[in-house]
Amino acid sequence: MLREVPVVPYWIPGLFHALAFLDPAEFLLKLQRRFKSDAPVQLRAGPIRLFFYRNVEDIKAVFRASKRTTNKSTTLFALRNLFDLPKSAVQFYLDDNSGMGQRPRKGSNVAPENRINYLIALNVKTYLSSHYLEDLDQRYMTALLHHLDSFNITDEWLNPNFVDDLLVFQQYIPDFLHLLPSWLMPRAFRVRKRLLQNVKQWHQHAHRHYDCSRLAPEDPNWEPYFGSKLMRARENYSLKTTEMTPDARATEDLGLIFVATTNIVTSMFWFIYEALKDRDLLSRLNEEISDCTSSNGTDPEIKKLTIQPLLQSTYAEVLRLYVAIAASRVAEYNDINVAGYVIPKDSYMVIYSRSSALDHAAWARAGRTLIKPLEEFDAERFLVDQDWVRPSLAGFRKPGHTPARDPDSPQPKKRFTVEGLLGLWYPYGGGDRICPGRHYAKHQMVLSFATIFSKFDLELIGSEASKAAPNMRYAPFGALPPVGKIPFRIKKKAAI
Repeated sequence: MLREVPVVPYWIPGLFHALAFLDPAEFLLKLQRRFKSDAPVQLRAGPIRLFFYRNVEDIKAVFRASKRTTNKSTTLFALRNLFDLPKSAVQFYLDDNSGMGQRPRKGSNVAPENRINYLIALNVKTYLSSHYLEDLDQRYMTALLHHLDSFNITDEWLNPNFVDDLLVFQQYIPDFLHLLPSWLMPRAFRVRKRLLQNVKQWHQHAHRHYDCSRLAPEDPNWEPYFGSKLMRARENYSLKTTEMTPDARATEDLGLIFVATTNIVTSMFWFIYEALKDRDLLSRLNEEISDCTSSNGTDPEIKKLTIQPLLQSTYAEVLRLYVAIAASRVAEYNDINVAGYVIPKDSYMVIYSRSSALDHAAWARAGRTLIKPLEEFDAERFLVDQDWVRPSLAGFRKPGHTPARDPDSPQPKKRFTVEGLLGLWYPYGGGDRICPGRHYAKHQMVLSFATIFSKFDLELIGSEASKAAPNMRYAPFGALPPVGKIPFRIKKKAAI
């Protein structure tokens, strides 16, 4: 029998919990602490109903329900309010009721070229995987090395200044998504307008020099105008619809560029910062990097580098502690059953990654020994012994003889795994809507870290630098930048 989800008590009828959503991250954490049970609870913001899932198994059920739900409305909210998607294009997205499957939903009459939500997801998934991903990795590494070599950094210690313009738009993410008007933040709107204009100019320049329909296997994965084949594919299908105007296409690509860089840069900061705080960790990470690097200290083996256990575990821990997302799904087409609860049509299901990331009892049940509290950074949190099996499979493990280990032999190297952590670790979301760029993002972080530390020595400056804290104002919108500025110094590595 399906159960009804109880409504959290509220003070103001009609508004319900709307005012609490002015700080959604804190509100969701308060709910996590307030209710002893981890059963879902129902929230209201005016006419909108939201169902907050907290239990690990329930979160898995939400992800499994991806084929019966969409995240269209939340994506459109960001595109419209953060990136200024034209209203005509918003309606175009809303009119697409064909679903996200290869075959349109039964009853949908949307033309194949107008399946905008499916086409966006399909092309990003296609061109950020397999041999396209390998090509992007190599090009990213080549470009990164070129830029690092061109920086005016000598073998003397420097205190670099950040280019503020690169961070201006990011600073205003919470304000845009809280719907602040332009008269309260004119600088933010000017910056966004300039960014959109630059993207449109790029599109115009690229079209003058290259045919975006060249997407055959024999056509290049990369050319100097559109760049990746992904960008050509996006332009190609967008040009087939009148609703995807130059303004709409600029919004789409600004959104892609933004999410592909902002979260990476912020997460990279924490990756570097945590290594600088712990010199032993940095030394061990450098050992893994050295194992994947040629004798002259350059040209790392990309595939080998991205599967090193400690590098992967440090990367995963950065995302666990310093990324806070509220993933949502909408029962767009009809009432559905999720984890035994009835979810009415047009209702939202919400899960909050930081609630799960800090759930001590759930991590213990997943078989993870908490050497450090979840509120602290532990670079080895995702490392397990070679014979570790997650608790849910322990009873199915075949009995066998484990040979005695020579006490004088070195400890076996631990392995990296996120096995058993679905519903606890989901910085990229989950289910059919999981971020298709997650592999490229991981490779960017690991390759950048390895390259930077192969060329430069870095140090934090002052005792206060080791006390950096994430700025929760940016939750639950993605990676959390630090509060304030973190002083450090940098110099080129001495030649050996």
